Amino acid sequence: MSRIFAGFLLLSFSPVYAYAAVPPSSINLNVETSAANLAAIINRALPKELYKGQGGLGTSVTVLRTGPVAVSASDNFVYFTLPIQLTFGYSFYESYPLRAGLRFKARINVTPDWRLKTELYYTGLSDSLADTFSLGPLSLKPKTMVDNVTLPVQRLLAPIIDAKVNDAIQLRAKIAPLWQHAFTPMLVSKEFSAWLELTPEKIVMSPLLATNNRIHLAIGVITGTAITVGPKPAAAPAKALPPVQQLPAFDKRFHIQLASDIFFNDLVTALNPVLLDKTFGEDRKITIKSFNLKGEDGRLVIVLTATGDFNGEITILAKPVYNQQRNTLTFDDVDFDTRNAGWVIGTGSWLFSSTIRDTIRTKLNTAVVEQLEKVRLKACTALSSLHIADHVTLTGAVTSLTLGEASVLNDRLSIDVIAQGQTSIRLQ
Repeated sequence: MSRIFAGFLLLSFSPVYAYAAVPPSSINLNVETSAANLAAIINRALPKELYKGQGGLGTSVTVLRTGPVAVSASDNFVYFTLPIQLTFGYSFYESYPLRAGLRFKARINVTPDWRLKTELYYTGLSDSLADTFSLGPLSLKPKTMVDNVTLPVQRLLAPIIDAKVNDAIQLRAKIAPLWQHAFTPMLVSKEFSAWLELTPEKIVMSPLLATNNRIHLAIGVITGTAITVGPKPAAAPAKALPPVQQLPAFDKRFHIQLASDIFFNDLVTALNPVLLDKTFGEDRKITIKSFNLKGEDGRLVIVLTATGDFNGEITILAKPVYNQQRNTLTFDDVDFDTRNAGWVIGTGSWLFSSTIRDTIRTKLNTAVVEQLEKVRLKACTALSSLHIADHVTLTGAVTSLTLGEASVLNDRLSIDVIAQGQTSIRLQ
């Protein structure tokens, strides 16, 4: 398996076009915060006195915060309920404190310069107020009076929420160091001295999601990537953090183009249990005593040494067939070599009705599937945990393989493969 993994380490992540169009890869970063965390940051910044000034109809008003603001997130909005106490004055008269909750909602967007911009809207009262109350000679309607003070309170609240949303998520502070560090090669495998090289091209972001009391951003670093074996490559010059590009959605997969080698020694190991000392035939029988594999003219050549009703060598030819629609590579074309076989494998020979061909075909097909699964697992291991910087880890998983054409070489079967999966940055 070390040879298979060595082949994997020689892969190229970059979007080249050797045999198929390989999309660029995305390394993903999920940035999120909770409504509770945002509430804590906002509450530390809100003053007790929210407004003092004109209240309408010649009155004065003082608006005090009476408790912590409640924050929730759903339907892609962040909702705020601000508990307040209003005291109105007119001439020598002062009202008893009126308690209510001012409700606001905010939509959060991301500007190209990595700032989060909130749009705050007043949505009404959370508590009922009396229809009227008296203030000296005046008969006032509390709900109308409250509406008169919501705009100045909103003007006070909006920049505080805007600043504290940025403090809670710290988008630029999280992205900028990762972008700069991405240009430095990272060690994938000490055993093979394999280095992961990224060539970041741009950063994309899907719309901010606010749901289940969490605020979530999905960010993708679109990059070309290569793995090189040997001394640590020189770091590429780091580029400035680009403006973020917002997209409705983006492909979060990475795509690895690689040539996977399945050596004949591994196929021999797979075929041993079904061929060695096994007897084939019904009326006339042969027993396989030994066999060997080699590549010739793009085909797998299997030479069997048999005893029984026939003593000697039998040659079977197997050619791998790639089916693009089914994404399979199988040995459907398995047959006897009749070129120099004489009467033993001539037309109508009893060997044609034996199960030798089907046995070899089935086991070769199974062996290819098993070897490719081992390649996938090795790829998962290589990408499972790459240390990027302090408290920053790159994790990945290969979820599927898209196969391409196979070449039969002298000692191996070389298969073009695109491995697909997801990678992400984990902040610890």
